[in-house]
Parts: sequence; C-alpha cells; structure tokens
Amino acid sequence: MTSENFKTHKIFDRLNSFEEVLEKDVVKEKVDLEKLSFFQTVFSYINQRVKLTIPDLVQQAEMDNLSSEMNAGITQINQFLGNNNVGHLENATNNFIAAINRIKNFPIPIAKADFNFSRKIADFEKTAKSKYIALEKHKEKLENAILDFEKDLKNKETEIQTLIKLVENKETEIQNLSSTFRTDFENIKSAHNQSFQNDKTQYRTEIDAVKGEFKEEIIEIREEIDTDTTDLISKLTTKLEEAERLVNIIGNVGVTGNYQNIANSHKSSADFWRVMAIIFMAVFSLLLVWTIIDLSSEGFDWVKSVIRLVAAAALSYPATYAARESSKHRKLETQNRNAELELASINPFIENLSDDKKQIIKEKLAEKYFGNNKNDDFLNEKETEGLSIPALERLLNALAKIKG
Repeated sequence: MTSENFKTHKIFDRLNSFEEVLEKDVVKEKVDLEKLSFFQTVFSYINQRVKLTIPDLVQQAEMDNLSSEMNAGITQINQFLGNNNVGHLENATNNFIAAINRIKNFPIPIAKADFNFSRKIADFEKTAKSKYIALEKHKEKLENAILDFEKDLKNKETEIQTLIKLVENKETEIQNLSSTFRTDFENIKSAHNQSFQNDKTQYRTEIDAVKGEFKEEIIEIREEIDTDTTDLISKLTTKLEEAERLVNIIGNVGVTGNYQNIANSHKSSADFWRVMAIIFMAVFSLLLVWTIIDLSSEGFDWVKSVIRLVAAAALSYPATYAARESSKHRKLETQNRNAELELASINPFIENLSDDKKQIIKEKLAEKYFGNNKNDDFLNEKETEGLSIPALERLLNALAKIKG
C-alpha cells in the first residue's frame, strides 16, 4: 500500500468520528464509567498504532477491515444514544475488540512506544470527575423531582381528605334524601292505591251501566233488523215475481214481435192496393156511366163509345190486380196476427201443465209454425175475375140493341 493511499484512507475519518462521539456530553452522561474508559483507551491505542504503522508493509484489505469494525462500533454507540438499549454498547465493545485484534497485526517499527500511562491515568481521573459531576447533576435532578413529588403527594393527600369529607357529607345527604323519598313514596303509594280503588269502582259502575244500555240498544237494533229483513224479503219476492213476468213478456215480445211487424207490413200493403183498386174502379165506372149517358144523345159516335169501353176494359185489369193483391196481403196479415196471438198466449195456457207436456205441445207448435208452408197455398191460386173479351162483346151487343 502506498503512502499516498495510506494518508487518504477512510480509517482516519473513522478515528475522528470516534473521537467526536466520545467528546459528547450525552455520551459521558449515559455511558457508564467502565465502558467510557474502555472506549477512550481503544481510541488512544488504535490511533497510536495507526500512526506507527508502516504503510508499505500493510495491506489495503487489512486497513478496510479495521475501518469497517470501527464504523460498526461507532454506529452501535449512536444507536445506544437513540434508544438507550445497553445491548448496543455490548455490540460496540465486541466490534472494538475485533478492531484491536486486527490492528495488532499491523507492521510497526520495533521501538518503545510513546504510550504514557501517567497521562492515561490522568485522563481516566478527568473522565471519572466528569462522570461524577454528571452523576451529581442527575442526583440533584432526582432529589428535586422527589421533593416535587412529595409536595404533590401532600397536596393530593389534602385533596383526598377534602374529598373524603365531601363524600361523607354527600352520604349523609343521600341517606336523608333516601329516608325522605321512602316516606314520600309510601304516602304517594297509599294515596294512589286509594284513588285507584275509587276510580276502579266508579269505572266498573259506569261500564256496567253503559253495558246495559248497549245490550238494550243491541236488542232494539236486532228487532229492527229482523223486521227490516222480513220486509226486505217480501219486497224481493215481489220484485222476483215482477221480474219473472217481465221476462215472460220480454220473451213473448221477442218471439211474437216479428209476426207483428210482418202483419203490420201486410196491412199497409193491403190498404195501399185497396186504395189503388178503388181508384181504378172509380175511373172504370165513370167511363161506363159517361158512355151510357152519351148513348141517349143525338150525336152518338160509335167509335168514341168503343174507345171508351176499351179503355174501361183496360182499366178493369189493374183494378182486378190491385183488388187481388189487397186481398192477398189482408190474408197474410190475418195469418201473422193469429200466429202472434197464439204464440203470445201459449205460455199462460200451459203454465199449470207438467214440463213433459209443455215440451210436447211446444214441439207440435214448432212443427206447425216453423218450416210449414201449407197456409200459403192460396198465393198460388189463379183468379180469373175481371172484364174478359166475351163480356165486352155482350156489353156492345146490349148497347146496339138499346140504340136500335
């Protein structure tokens, strides 16, 4: 290892840091005298051995290992100052012992060391005195704290005695209040029980009276309900009978209403054709009367008379047709009204019969009124009434004889 590297090695920084730590007042106060003296001796020994070391003969690794052990010991002391754990001092001691073992192997010149034991003793005495002074200060602090604690204890004792007296007074007051409360409670309880019994008797009397009134009212209401119910049943029975009659009437109207409508339609048609027949017959009669009157006149014209008779004969056909249609519609009106009357009156006539007989009668009536066209045969009959050609010839011959 060169001299230049030796001078700049970090071991010297470690020694300076170690010296600064040992000079701190807090270290002198917290570290006990034995440990503090050991640390100071370690510093002096290692510092002198490093100064006596021959740089060219020492190895770089040995210097690095020594620096590491010193750094570890210093770190342990600083940790002790932070948390007051004595175990850190033991670890620091072990690190420094390892450092001493390492520095023993460093090459140094063979000569008397300049280690001054008298100075070391003086330093130890100085350290002991400083430690004693620190202990005295700590003692004074403890004595002052004890005095303050004794004063505070006396004050607390005085306060405790005062509190004891207050508690005794409060206990006496509580006993008095308890006795008063018990007496008042017994009085209130007696008064309340008496009042409760009186109220209970009064309420029972009132409840019995109200109960009797309610019973009477309930009996009256029940009688009224029975009467009203009987009347209501009678009314409902009457309404039921009326409803049945209405149902029968509505049923009859539903069955016979169409027959009535058809009969009314045929009646209108019959009346219309009757009026038309009367009109044609009236015109026909007027022509005949006019022709007969004209026969007695001097200027009788056969041609005009024949034309009038032909016109009268022509009018006989629509008159006959109108009369026949009126008769046909009148017959249809009569049939539909008869059917309406029979269907409307069938239920009252068979009301007292059994259901089987009713069913048989209704089946026969169904065969009669539904799907049976026998009553319409007259519609196919041909009517030959009217003024025919032979009748017209006979009429002309009669007129000729009258004229001749």
